Amino acid sequence: MTEPVPQILAEAVAWHLRLRDDGAAADWEAFVLWLEADQAHSAAYDDVARADAALEPEAIPPAAANDDRAVVEPARRRFGAAGWAVAALAACLVLAFAALPWLNPAPDRYEVATAAGQRRIVPLGDGSTAALNGATRLILDRANPRFAELAAGEATFTIRHDDADPFVVVAGDHRIHDVGTTFNLVHDGGRMTVEVIEGAVQYHRRAAVIPLTAGQMLAVHEEGGRALVGRRDPGAMAGWRRGRLSFHDVPLDIVARDLARSLGVELAVDRGVADRPFTGSVPTAGSAQAVLTSFAVSLGMEARLEGNAWRIGPRAQR
Repeated sequence: MTEPVPQILAEAVAWHLRLRDDGAAADWEAFVLWLEADQAHSAAYDDVARADAALEPEAIPPAAANDDRAVVEPARRRFGAAGWAVAALAACLVLAFAALPWLNPAPDRYEVATAAGQRRIVPLGDGSTAALNGATRLILDRANPRFAELAAGEATFTIRHDDADPFVVVAGDHRIHDVGTTFNLVHDGGRMTVEVIEGAVQYHRRAAVIPLTAGQMLAVHEEGGRALVGRRDPGAMAGWRRGRLSFHDVPLDIVARDLARSLGVELAVDRGVADRPFTGSVPTAGSAQAVLTSFAVSLGMEARLEGNAWRIGPRAQR
């Protein structure tokens, strides 16, 4: 994730405030998913919890009512300058963000997320559903069950059609309007793709409106990219749900992103071959080591485990 540190700290403060009275079961489930999404989340939450403990009345030794220094100096020695800096930052964040809607105990918009390698079916409240692949963040609106935002990752939407109230999915500045359909959407790494499995959708971006029907797909890059429309067997779309990813003339760095999302691992491709196009299918059942080793061999390359991350590239000279 690439969230700026202040945003992560703000989210940590929000979770701490929400859960300090134990919270609801649904809150705890969402909290665990938030922690697992990024190691920085856990570290930020621990800092906020320590800062809050430092500010509790029982943590400050008793002193005379007219002796402020007697209170401050022992506490400063006990917690240290770093602890007080974190405490001050947490207190400022509480004040700065308390008025924002997403800190409301029952906000209209909320996020459902999956960790890499995790999958989840999400009811959308109107009879529609979204199937989330790994490393995916979906934002929903309690006040509008006909809206969803794919903040990052991949999801397959099965939409109950309503002529009077079309379902809208937002991904960055892209908008997908349902015309009665099942479609797969990817929003990741500066690219957006939509594949129509059944029915039809309308793709909107700025002044552009592009209709898509079953068997059609659209791909576009975020920064000024032109939307490219092609055709594909609907049976090969959303292959992540069946344990097989299919590609046609797709750069290896994008293939690696899709594999990482489904396998639940960190995966990169050597820069020298990152733009090499790949056409074929990759089964994702089995261990990450087996899948990546087999895939690399099919490319005439090798898969290497470097620390906690995998890398695919040309075979090392021996």
